[in-house]
Amino acid sequence: MTASKLDGAVPDVWIGDGWIDVSRPLNPGTSVWPGDRALELNQTEIDGLLVSALSTTCHIGTHVDAPLHLDPGGIAVHEIPLGRFIGPAEVVRLPVGCAAARPRDMPLGWVPAHSKVLLRTDTQPVDAPISDGFTGTSAELIHWLADHGVSTLGIDTPSVDVFASTDLEAHHALVERGMTWIEGLDLEGVEAGRYVLVALPVPLRMTEAAPVRALLKKMA
Repeated sequence: MTASKLDGAVPDVWIGDGWIDVSRPLNPGTSVWPGDRALELNQTEIDGLLVSALSTTCHIGTHVDAPLHLDPGGIAVHEIPLGRFIGPAEVVRLPVGCAAARPRDMPLGWVPAHSKVLLRTDTQPVDAPISDGFTGTSAELIHWLADHGVSTLGIDTPSVDVFASTDLEAHHALVERGMTWIEGLDLEGVEAGRYVLVALPVPLRMTEAAPVRALLKKMA
């Protein structure tokens, strides 16, 4: 994977206050995909010290998928270039009632200014069970974004595909175009506009997904 032509220098707002946490908190009540493993947290005291252990799916909350998720020969999370998770990004709001978003659902006349685009749909509240009704993306939109230099796509829903999808056309389009995607962001209250994104995955080796701690800071 190569850096997109839209990648640029991180501005001075990198340092200081004003960061917004756009990752979903993890606890035993965090929603997971139906049939997947919820978070189990066990805490014990050993020699006067509290020790916690957890077990859960790698697709919990805010997380990154790797091509390995769909392709046995694809790269794993630890092989995705870290530059895909750090740098200038745009938050774009999708219209209410949008199902599988297409290029026509993007703001009129809008084209990406940066290689990282985050879609705010407001269709998957943090505490809600994962079920039908949240907004996904279409393969058409994935290809359109890739053609305009986007290499990282984020969305505030559990999947880039709609809940009922069986062919996962958006996932496959992302793999085909060599893009990176982050699912399960929490963009409630985040205004559309340009930000600095830091969304590093847990450094798991040889996995198809990993939880992410995602932060945004408004660009001046």
